[in-house]
Amino acid sequence: MPFLLPLTCARREGRGSLIQDIGDHVYNNHFEPHEATPESYVLHYIGDTVLCRLEGEAIDVPRAAEMGADLTLQYLFSIDGSDFFLARDGQIEAPRGFSYETITWLRFAEPRHLLFAVSTGWQLARWYEENRYCGRCAHRTEAVPTSRELCCPECGLVIYPKIAPGVIVGVVDPATDRIVLTKYAGRDNARYALVAGFTEIGESIEQTVAREVMEEIGLKVKNLVFYKSQPWSYSDTLLVGFYCEADGSTQITVDCTELKEAVWMSRDEMPDRLDDKVSLTGEMMRRFRSHGAAVLDG
Repeated sequence: MPFLLPLTCARREGRGSLIQDIGDHVYNNHFEPHEATPESYVLHYIGDTVLCRLEGEAIDVPRAAEMGADLTLQYLFSIDGSDFFLARDGQIEAPRGFSYETITWLRFAEPRHLLFAVSTGWQLARWYEENRYCGRCAHRTEAVPTSRELCCPECGLVIYPKIAPGVIVGVVDPATDRIVLTKYAGRDNARYALVAGFTEIGESIEQTVAREVMEEIGLKVKNLVFYKSQPWSYSDTLLVGFYCEADGSTQITVDCTELKEAVWMSRDEMPDRLDDKVSLTGEMMRRFRSHGAAVLDG
């Protein structure tokens, strides 16, 4: 049975919106054989760009009728019953009025449900491209006609879409009503963010929080409070957000291989991140700026 996901269902009252929060639109990631119709949406990517029409902050993507014939189309998902297909062709002549735009620059585009479709489609497009050949025997892989995974017809290897779990962590000092903000090393335009990192083999999400905080800023933590999760297609990640309390010393020791800065900031000192309406990091920072150490109360 298809699983229909109205993405507002996971949003807590008063907690803003993330890239996956698409209002009353219904995202359906159930996979079954589909044939494109003239009204189907077609997503085509070249590197980190997507074929779209951008007018100010309004985005649109082409329909199959605008794309011409002889395209290799792979069904992806549907939103509100409208199907989205990936064009797996290398070069396509852009329909009139459409051009290739850098995906990361579209993170503030509207309508939100098309932005979500573009980012999720890009994650799947990269997965298809990176798994054209079997990692076991090097034979060409094939799409399974009745489900989303790829398979190797030679050795039988089955390959599923890549999803890498990771954490976003707001480390809080209740005594001073401060939070740790960091800046990544090696980025000229790095902005303040929270501690973050990927889950390693054999550890739980909670262990990831403790390890990443210790590795990046040298603090022990306690009182982990789950905030919410977010699919972040730009890095194939399922992010899990936590607030936690510094356990013992609040003296920061910066891992300079990953960070160029890590500091305690009060609510008045920290940036508001009002321009970031799509990321879990931005929402968690705004929530602490508004509520302070009360975020530890859940």
